[in-house]
Amino acid sequence: NTITSIGLCWMISSYCIIWYFCPRLYEANTDMNSEYVVPSAIFLLNGWAMLIYQTLDNMDGKQARKTGSSSPLGLLFDHGCDALNSIFGSANWIAAMGLLPGSVNVLLGEEVGGANVQHRSYLSELLGGDVMIATFIIFSPMLAFYISTWEQYFTGKLVLPPFNGPSEGLLMGASLSFISYFYGPMFWQQTTWTDGIIAFLGDKGIQTFSAMEGRVRNLDIVVVSSILALVQELLGKVPSVIRSYGKEALRTLLPHIVFLISSIWIIMADSTILLRIPRTLCHLFSGLFVEHTTQIMLDHMVEEKFSSFRWVMLPQVALAVAMAAGMVFPNESVDSFFIAYAIGLWVYLAVKIKVHVNEICDVLGIWCFDIVSPHPKSKRD
Repeated sequence: NTITSIGLCWMISSYCIIWYFCPRLYEANTDMNSEYVVPSAIFLLNGWAMLIYQTLDNMDGKQARKTGSSSPLGLLFDHGCDALNSIFGSANWIAAMGLLPGSVNVLLGEEVGGANVQHRSYLSELLGGDVMIATFIIFSPMLAFYISTWEQYFTGKLVLPPFNGPSEGLLMGASLSFISYFYGPMFWQQTTWTDGIIAFLGDKGIQTFSAMEGRVRNLDIVVVSSILALVQELLGKVPSVIRSYGKEALRTLLPHIVFLISSIWIIMADSTILLRIPRTLCHLFSGLFVEHTTQIMLDHMVEEKFSSFRWVMLPQVALAVAMAAGMVFPNESVDSFFIAYAIGLWVYLAVKIKVHVNEICDVLGIWCFDIVSPHPKSKRD
């Protein structure tokens, strides 16, 4: 657990430093921010933090088995840190690519914004703007992680695909950060990869893809690759688990579906919310995700039935329903609501995690971060 925590501390440190320089996520995009230059060294730090986290995340289980300290608490702690780390990686990737989580017209005006590469991107046009690309980057790792945990709840096995978040995903994220360090975040807003391929094919007399020239950004290729990996994960697991476990599988999948739909609906209904309070929403979404994901892990560990009713989601679901019904709220009120909601949620989670960890330690007769000192309730005593 100590090894896992050290790795997570690297990611938290990297996240906080990038948060300082890119509070609204898009400050590294020089088309949007001309007030100051974001130091590229923060992306070098993020790349190393991801590699360190991946290495320590792979080491912790081996170390536990080597020292004979492997326990259900270690499994829960490890996967809980992975769930929490999801938002750190996603937010840092958005910042490292200079991705604007909203319409460029809001910041630059229609006349200037209309000429920006965001409006020329095929993928941005297909998905409904860069705000939806940012939304995908935030929620796709969460969805993939929950599906793996959901499958484990029923089968007792954690089966990762050939391309998975804890290994290849972190490697890809680290590589992305290193490229941002060496070539600058605006590299991802350029169309050099696709344009180079089109030029090569043109030299061979193939003009089929010439219409795509200047319309597929380098970041679009990364996002499309992630979409394909996510689809592979969903198709490989969801149908088989539903066929085997039927309605019970659908019931336990429901909380995450409600979480995704309500979150995405709020972002779609309020197109500027990720420009106004991106960090607050990231923290809130992370808290809601960690709450129901760690709960299904815990219920699997103690062989209890997972409750599909997650009361912590009620405020968000209520707001999403109100927005769907056509109700309009002042931006200041919505922003204050989400700030208070996120703070309250994380206070609750901190207490919940502390209570559960202490209870598990008492039952197993172990300490969370100490394998040397005897526990008062240890069976060895």
